[in-house]
Amino acid sequence: MIEQYLIVGVKINSKLQDGLNHCLPAYQVYFQSSNPEYLQIFNINGEQILGKKVDAGANLDTLQDYVKNIKSIIKKICPELCLSESEIKVYAYTLIG
Repeated sequence: MIEQYLIVGVKINSKLQDGLNHCLPAYQVYFQSSNPEYLQIFNINGEQILGKKVDAGANLDTLQDYVKNIKSIIKKICPELCLSESEIKVYAYTLIG
């Protein structure tokens, strides 16, 4: 079975990884659960991406909401990290299994 998704997210760099590793335990639910309301970690082409699956047929307003949501959650779990909107990208994700 092959599943394909679009993911809106940010590449996990060393600074973001450090923030994820040291965030408050209460905030770990924002990226360690499989709840689609929160962020998830995806392995795409050998890179780790922190992001959200895009609903099929999402329009531009919805994508902008995803960007705001991603920035908001990352600011909460990594307050010292300054994330620009240009760092948030759309990725193709294929799950074979």
